[in-house]
Amino acid sequence: MNRQKQSFDHCFEVFLADTPESKKIHYQLRYRIYCDEMGFDDMERFPAQQEIDEWDKSAVHFLVRHKYTQQWLGGLRMVMPKGHVFPFQESSSSHQRLPNGRYKNSVEISRLCVTKEARRFAFRNPAIEVAEENRKISFLHDYRNINRDIMLGLYRAAAVYSVQQGIKHWYMLANPALAYSIKKQGLDIQQLGDASRQSARLLYYLNTKQVLENSLWFEGYRHDFRLYSDIATDVPVDMRGRQVKQIGVISYVSRI
Repeated sequence: MNRQKQSFDHCFEVFLADTPESKKIHYQLRYRIYCDEMGFDDMERFPAQQEIDEWDKSAVHFLVRHKYTQQWLGGLRMVMPKGHVFPFQESSSSHQRLPNGRYKNSVEISRLCVTKEARRFAFRNPAIEVAEENRKISFLHDYRNINRDIMLGLYRAAAVYSVQQGIKHWYMLANPALAYSIKKQGLDIQQLGDASRQSARLLYYLNTKQVLENSLWFEGYRHDFRLYSDIATDVPVDMRGRQVKQIGVISYVSRI
């Protein structure tokens, strides 16, 4: 079995969910991960098997798919404020309001998730035939690094989108272990406020321009994102007699 190191771009693509169908994929993945696999949410709250809340209407969603099996592996959302309120402020009175001028160019990063198949390297779909020389891309780095690499690819795409849209500030609730992992990659993540007894997650801040200036993006994260609606225009490429559509995608594991 070939475990040759492959870059993120070799294995995945990020898609901006720009259609109702693609947003539904994110909701279904969240239900599967948060309710079924992780047990974070009560499955009975979501009879349609879609983990969705009132903030999704004011959010931008990104999805991840493996390039060759075309399996959707996870997603992330960027939530716009409702007036002068973000989800993290609604969930805890301990989080103070931001300066009024900050809301118009800020988002909250949340619902970052990855499926069990991705975490276990089970990228292959036995129903899809792929040339043997391309199966090696299923093994991205090693078991310790896959979640990190997928998370970074997703952040890269979200940061590109943010700068394009004039979004300068990210806020996110995360546990300290995740924040430490992000900081180790050279991203300037800053803790805001003190730890709360009511929650294991803390509030953190990142500047989108600083995120994009990180040199790690030159190590295999050069691609940004595509629109989900572009998938219909993809043309199959011939790979030793097999027609394979080279479409892919991304994510990570943490309820934020």
